[in-house]
Amino acid sequence: MAIQVANAPISWGIMEHVDLPVDYPYGRVLDEIKAAGYSGTELGPYGFLPADASVLRQELEKRSLTLCSAFVDIELGNASAHAEGLAYVTRSAELISAAGARLLVLSDKITPARNATSGRRADANAISWTDAEWKAAATAVREVIQRCKSFGLRVAFHHHAGSHVETPEEVDRLFSLFPASELGLCLDTGHYAYGGGDTISFLERQVPRVWCVHLKDLYEAKAAEARAARMNFHQAIRHGIFAPLGKGNLDFPRILALLRGGGFDGWLVVEADVLPGGVGADAPLANAKAGREYLRRSGI
Repeated sequence: MAIQVANAPISWGIMEHVDLPVDYPYGRVLDEIKAAGYSGTELGPYGFLPADASVLRQELEKRSLTLCSAFVDIELGNASAHAEGLAYVTRSAELISAAGARLLVLSDKITPARNATSGRRADANAISWTDAEWKAAATAVREVIQRCKSFGLRVAFHHHAGSHVETPEEVDRLFSLFPASELGLCLDTGHYAYGGGDTISFLERQVPRVWCVHLKDLYEAKAAEARAARMNFHQAIRHGIFAPLGKGNLDFPRILALLRGGGFDGWLVVEADVLPGGVGADAPLANAKAGREYLRRSGI
């Protein structure tokens, strides 16, 4: 397919494992995603959008929106948590497949220890998974791929700040365990940079591995402040490390040129992680509109 552009509930402060903002029920969020000029949305936390596939399809269709994917996080390195996590995957896969999506975005779940080192590459790598935990994670990812396949879904892995697959070293290790045809990458430009990676260098090597992109900008000065203060990921979000698209320090003209030059043809999901009470949480619609206009000016 041609490149398509979506937004996601996270831009309205709707994030997994945190209290949802009462000012943004799902109808308002979908209306604003449409009003901002997007053609798709991610699911957001399971249960935020309707969990009945027929109702979900109706809500999307009346706004001419496509469900592009769902973000699902489970404790991959913890074998004792796999049964619960895989049940969550199956429930999510069944819903989004019935609602028209063809991609599930998988991530490791944020843990307290890793959350405390988010954005600090050396500290995070020092408490990376053990070999046994890497083996458990690989087993779980393979099971997720098989379960999703039965629903007609591909799986793209999202490296995530505060999780055990955050740093460039961890991303490279995970993808060394799977053939490119089996597991794709959901590249989050902001998370990759905050985790110590060079997004441009990565794309110069790995565009074919990228099946979807979370376009997220980063204020480098704010990120440096968060690292120096040893903030966890949620504190860093409230501190305002992520910028509206094109307003931060990432080189999006080069990022977009590399994606197009490498033949990328998936969903670009414009995101700016915000949390209620934090920087940027008071202007999600304006930020979403500005992000869509930025991409239009860039030819997308």
